[in-house]
Amino acid sequence: MAKIKKIDTSTQGLTKDEISNLAKVSKDVFFFTHFLWLIHPVRGKVRFDLYPYQMSVLYQFVLQRFNIILKFRQAGITELISAYCLWLTMFHPNKKVNIISIKDTTAKKVLKKIKFMYKNLPWYMQVPIINGRLGEYGSSSMIEFENGSFIESIPTSSEAGRSESLSLLVIDEAAIVRWAGQIWAAALPTLSTGGSAIVNSTPYGSQGFYYKTWQDAISGGNNFNAIRLFWQMHPERDQEWYNVMSKNLGPKRTAQEIDGDFLSSGNSVFDLMDIKAIEDCLSDYPVIKRRYNGQYLQFNLPDETRSYFIGADVATGRASDYSSFTCMDKDGEEQAVYKGRMPIEKYARLLGDTGQLFNWATLAPESNDVGLAVTSMLQTEGYPKLYYYQKMIKKKGKPRPEVDKAPGWLTTNKNRSVIINGLEEDIRNDNVIIKDPFFIYESKTFIYDSFNRPVAMGKHKANSEGEDALSEDVFADDDIMGKAITNHIRKGKSNTIISPR
Repeated sequence: MAKIKKIDTSTQGLTKDEISNLAKVSKDVFFFTHFLWLIHPVRGKVRFDLYPYQMSVLYQFVLQRFNIILKFRQAGITELISAYCLWLTMFHPNKKVNIISIKDTTAKKVLKKIKFMYKNLPWYMQVPIINGRLGEYGSSSMIEFENGSFIESIPTSSEAGRSESLSLLVIDEAAIVRWAGQIWAAALPTLSTGGSAIVNSTPYGSQGFYYKTWQDAISGGNNFNAIRLFWQMHPERDQEWYNVMSKNLGPKRTAQEIDGDFLSSGNSVFDLMDIKAIEDCLSDYPVIKRRYNGQYLQFNLPDETRSYFIGADVATGRASDYSSFTCMDKDGEEQAVYKGRMPIEKYARLLGDTGQLFNWATLAPESNDVGLAVTSMLQTEGYPKLYYYQKMIKKKGKPRPEVDKAPGWLTTNKNRSVIINGLEEDIRNDNVIIKDPFFIYESKTFIYDSFNRPVAMGKHKANSEGEDALSEDVFADDDIMGKAITNHIRKGKSNTIISPR
């Protein structure tokens, strides 16, 4: 492309003040910001007057190689990073800067902010741009300066961040940038010769590259300098502003975008307001019997005229895993719950005894893994109302599948989502009465992952290749699973498994 003709930026013809300013801005990024303009969402074109917290952040950009920022919404950090990138490339030759954004439109918007700052600088400070057409400031994705430096703003991809000797990598809104871990792994070798990085975001659940990097940073587990920004730091934010934002955003997005709360942010399966309503009502439900150090709670005496249902999750033996069951009546009111650890034989007896107490409740132990042993014990003891799932077996040469039955509940990836979403819907529509305190904690840490699967936070994390992989869980989902099974079968819903043979 043809070079854009620019005014000669040598000191020839400049006033003493202009020469002085040019000398200072090349060495002092804080002095440089005095000449910057930006677009304010309300006031329009305004000077970029840094707030005290922005000055502190900018100071750390200069001093620290690797910075990670946990910020609130509209903190002005994107503008601050834009200013720093512009200063770094204009006054330092051969600097290569990559800004990674979540999508193409966002990447172009970031570069547009930088172009606006450049365009409104005093003419004698404008280092010539060599890419783009006449009258434009670079291309839609890159600004390349005559001194050999460039700023490239690109949407996320598995190849983003790969460059020879990258000077600065910026990952914007890293909590929701796909392949962020992969991008960082690819870029790190290119930064080894002295390059730096700025990773910033509002939180989005306690999982993924950004969350792990932040946690490691505050615990001293990596080389990142952790910068936490609170909305109260902003001089134009007050309680009235917070109340308005909370009302408009709702509790989940307020936790994410204003409070910087990892655990309450993210794509929660259960609405936080629904969970709070359940929590507020727990004291209204007296516990008439406690067993096993409070792990078993019974809320009602059985009514001989009513039908009852029990769904049970069985611990696999991992340290973080629990056995759990819920007993409901036909209308969805909880009668008894359990969450704890005990030997399989003892757990099977507890299930049988509870089922017998509640009019021989329809009993559906999860039959995956060790759960099959529990189901077999109950079957051997002759429990009269075991739930049976249907097995539709496709045989070669036969047009229709054969129907077989097996005791218990067999969980698959497909029906797991179905029963959990069904529980969420019934909670949202007040079709169940939850009395279980164990459920509160689990529900607050239960989210949809990047593949839209309902999982406990920490159960699925990205591996080194950026793919989703199982890891040791941090939070539990045992009570949710037992409750979801119970809720499903009490409505008379089937569990049909289709398997080829």
